Amino acid sequence: QTQTFHRIIGGEECVPHSQPWQVALYYFSDFICGGVLINEWWVLTAAHCIQSHLQVALGAHNKTNPMGHIQYTYAAKICPHRDFDWSTYNNDIMLLKLASQADINDRVAPIPLASYLVADNTKCLASGWGSTTSPQETYPDNLKCVSITTASNSVCQASYPRDTVTDNMLCAGNMAGGEDTCVGDSGGPLVCNGELHGITSWGDFVCGSPNKPGIFAKVFNYIDWINNIMQNEAPCRVVG
Repeated sequence: QTQTFHRIIGGEECVPHSQPWQVALYYFSDFICGGVLINEWWVLTAAHCIQSHLQVALGAHNKTNPMGHIQYTYAAKICPHRDFDWSTYNNDIMLLKLASQADINDRVAPIPLASYLVADNTKCLASGWGSTTSPQETYPDNLKCVSITTASNSVCQASYPRDTVTDNMLCAGNMAGGEDTCVGDSGGPLVCNGELHGITSWGDFVCGSPNKPGIFAKVFNYIDWINNIMQNEAPCRVVG
């Protein structure tokens, strides 16, 4: 069961509202995943975060302390990738259409999608409210950020069992261990050079293990899919 645990290990609290595209997803009142605002109407997240109903919180830093600034809505349309594979986590990407348009301000803003394939050894930033310890879990109230470095797929493939890392996946971590994404960071962003290059997907059971980088859905591979879904709003499940 390597594929259910995602937390930010070794990171630190983000500068409040420095990641204005960061979204929190809830199933009723339970926080389950992160997400990323890509325009006023659409959030990108991981397909394995799917639920029958998803509440969306935008503009949060301390997710337990709303302070009147958080925008709450829900996913009116839920559009997982039709080729998402629960056993391999290949194509672990999903779009959510918001029930009401995000109000863009200094706390809530979309991030541009990847316009190129990110190079190996690029410093990137992951963020989330996932557990900060592993394997016992400790969940922070404030958004955490961690700087991690992209690794080549061949390095990554050598770190995990055969054929588990596909070309639709991007790897990033610190090979010495100690810094990684892990539980509750799923669906959140990996930002490189101001663009969204990854959606947090999976990793090793004990997060931050040496030579076990985190695995992200490679956003650049899905640009056409994203644009197509946003244009046609199909295939999506409409939430009544």
